[in-house]
This record gives sequence, structure tokens and C-alpha cells, in this order.
Amino acid sequence: MQQITKNVYVETCIRGCNHGFVTTSDGVVLIDTPHKPSDALKLKAEIAKHGQLRYIINTEPHGDHWTGTSYFDAPVIAHAGVRKRILETNMQEHVARVGGFGPLEPELLKGYRPNAPVLTFEEGMTLHVGNHTFECIAMPGHTAYQAAICIKEEGVVFTSDNIFHKVQTWLQEANPDLWLMSLESLRKLPEEIFVPGHGDLCGKAYLNEQGAFIQEWKEYVKKGIERGMTKDEAIANLTAMTDRYPMDVGQDGMSPMVMKMNVANLYDFLTGAGIHARKW
Repeated sequence: MQQITKNVYVETCIRGCNHGFVTTSDGVVLIDTPHKPSDALKLKAEIAKHGQLRYIINTEPHGDHWTGTSYFDAPVIAHAGVRKRILETNMQEHVARVGGFGPLEPELLKGYRPNAPVLTFEEGMTLHVGNHTFECIAMPGHTAYQAAICIKEEGVVFTSDNIFHKVQTWLQEANPDLWLMSLESLRKLPEEIFVPGHGDLCGKAYLNEQGAFIQEWKEYVKKGIERGMTKDEAIANLTAMTDRYPMDVGQDGMSPMVMKMNVANLYDFLTGAGIHARKW
């Protein structure tokens, strides 16, 4: 874990999403949590050195952002869609998957129950804790329920998975058009330090590269459709993007699977099928 400003600490080097915490004059606010329970317990011990944990903010509905939340005793804040998705998750399947992440995890997952958000928002909300302001802004793209968290006094934004900095981008349920709009919203923020969902810290200079890659993905699948490919043919044959970026920490060997998921979702997006048959 690294200290990036006077009061902001972040972790970018373990399996799962980037997460971090902010120390305020009235306790600590945690933004996202580790995927592995053993890492969550290490983080819990670290936070205890800095003060009482007051709130947890989850930035999206994927399990790498909220699994570790259960190992903390604090109310959770998130987009309303995140709460809905957590409560709809098949926990037996989820626990079985996370239990395969290492030898310590199965024991720590016994009796697992999610710590679902109890405070939710749709477009956004502002949280005041001590001498710090946390602005939660809905920014759909990677999922319909993404949020960026701006810590005004520190000049820092947790962008969630709308930024994958120099690692492979997951588009398995993305709306690329909304994602590009959210990148422009990030560009307009006054804060300059970005904590991406995955990869090392970055700033606004990376927004062009991230946006170009999303657009390239969209055009790549679109050309396959224009050549008459069925969805199954596209999934099987559109593999050229596989090695553009490395996979993030703990995702070795997953690139072919991610490519298939990305192609399948973008095919549905471009043809108005699947989750894209209904309006976000």
C-alpha cells in the first residue's frame, strides 16, 4: 500500500481491484475492498492504525470490488444498482470461486454473507466526513452502475473500472458509448490524480488512450458483424486484441476468456441483443 497524498493510501499491486482509504479528522473512509478475504483482513489491520473506519464506498457491482467488504464493520455506500446486483448474486457460486484464490480463503469464507450497501444513490451524492468531502458521481460505462469518487481536498479521484491503466480492459457488460461519455466527464473534473480500477496510478493524459482502445474494440467487432459473422463465429475468430495489454495482477492466463467475453458483449451491444435489448 502506498501513500499518494497526505491522507490518501492506495493498493494497486494485489489480486482484485485497486482500493484505498482516506484518513479524515473524524475517522477513515474506505473505497472498495480486496477480492481475497486474507487481503481484506490485512487491510483491516492497517486501517486500525489510522483510526476508526466510518464508511465504505463501493464503486461498482463486480465482486472484486465488494467481496472484502464483509470483513469490515462499517456502513456501505454505493449506487442503487450495486446493492441490487449484490443481493441477486448466487453466493454459493461466488464463495466457491473466491475460495479458489488461495489456501487461506476457504476457511475465511465459511458463513460468508455480503455487507450490502445501506446508503444508495442514483445520479450521485456527497458525503462529508470530518474535514473531507467525498463526491460520488454516477459514471456508467464499464457497467451501468459505475461511480467515480472524488476526494476534493486531496485532488484525487477513484475512477473505478472506467480506467484500466496499461492492463487489459474488460468490456464484458460495457456500454462503450456511455463509457466514452464518462471518460469525458472525468476529463472535466478539477482533480488530477486518478486511481484507476486496475493498473498503476495515472492522470488525465491517459484518457485518450483508454478511449481510443474502447473505440477500437467497438469498431473491431462491428467489422466482424459487417462481414456477416454470427455471434459464435465472432467469439471464436476475433482474437486480434488478445495481447494488446498484459492482464492485471492475478489474472494470468485469463486473456483468451476476456477476449471472448468482450466480443460477446460488444456483438450484443451492436445488434441490440442481450442486456442491451433494454435501455440502461
